[in-house]
Amino acid sequence: MYDAGTISPMKQIDALAGTATSGSPRNVAPASTDPSAIGVVLTEFTALRNEIDNLASAHRTMINLNLTVVVAVIGLVLANRVDQHLLLALPLASAAIGLVYQWYVLHAKNIGDYIDQTLRPLLAEYTNDDRVLAWEHQLRTTVYRRRGSAIAGQLSYILLFPSVPVVSLVATVHILDTPWYWVAWCTGVVLSVAQLTIWWVQARHWVCWT
Repeated sequence: MYDAGTISPMKQIDALAGTATSGSPRNVAPASTDPSAIGVVLTEFTALRNEIDNLASAHRTMINLNLTVVVAVIGLVLANRVDQHLLLALPLASAAIGLVYQWYVLHAKNIGDYIDQTLRPLLAEYTNDDRVLAWEHQLRTTVYRRRGSAIAGQLSYILLFPSVPVVSLVATVHILDTPWYWVAWCTGVVLSVAQLTIWWVQARHWVCWT
């Protein structure tokens, strides 16, 4: 995604308004362009990019949390320190974490769509240059549609999240000896199905999951 970096908004305004010459007529804004209008768009863009960065940090936090829970539970069970029924916690915990992760991903996608569909056309109109803020558009039309990129993102998500609840559900089906264990197991099934359904719907729209 496009990153404003350390360039100040005023310098970006000057560059986009045509004070920095590049030799290309498309980079020179019309004389009627109001730098303040460009500044408003860049300010909103910067705020949205910061929010995307925060969501990216939240993505990594969810991944680390999921891995920590999975490793801890499986390690305790394999070491025979706890009852095998503790595995029933994995479909609940991992699926819940995965659903939160999916919400973060979808929220970041919605922000990117707004940048691509609203802010980019505005800035292109103000600057008479349709190449500005083009990274979000590039992601949606090229990067996410590459078969290797799409498959890698989807498989990595499956391995990190849905695979854990599914394996846990299969491994614990033979030890459901009380109604409460059945309730926990069925709840895990519902959460896992919800997680996989959301993944399937969004995977069809080339959402980048990692």
